[in-house]
Amino acid sequence: MTKVYHFPVFKMLEPLSDPEEEQNEIQKSAPDFAQGSEMKLPDVVEGSFPEAAVNGLLKHFKMELTHVSSEIRQLTGKQDELLEKVETHNQELEASSEMAELTKVMNEMKMGLERLTKLRQDMNTVHDRSEKLRQRAEKLESVRQTAERKEEELVAKMEPPPPCNEEK
Repeated sequence: MTKVYHFPVFKMLEPLSDPEEEQNEIQKSAPDFAQGSEMKLPDVVEGSFPEAAVNGLLKHFKMELTHVSSEIRQLTGKQDELLEKVETHNQELEASSEMAELTKVMNEMKMGLERLTKLRQDMNTVHDRSEKLRQRAEKLESVRQTAERKEEELVAKMEPPPPCNEEK
């Protein structure tokens, strides 16, 4: 008689025997330590259970696994086709006479961009210097005007007032 054990995880196993009958059989095979008997392992450990569980799992997941496997093969095939197309396209581009011209233009653009970047840096430097010079010129102009005013005030204090001609 083949025993099939009932566990909630393995609901896909068929046929299921009566749980009470299984419990009685397990209790009968349980060792009695008081009498000094040797411990006998139940059938679950001896090998019948793992084989049944594996078969049940395989039955349950076989369809799904074959479907996923076929989809993976299809995707791999499509990926290979796309890789071949990209490789062919790249080879055509490299073999093209326009590619050399395109490379030349791209190098010229790179050099031109470097020149523009350098020119921008130089212009920013010139702008900063001219701004500092303008501020310095404004400051010197205000100092010059202040000095002229002070000079005029000193000259005005030093000159005697003009004589008053009073005619009476």
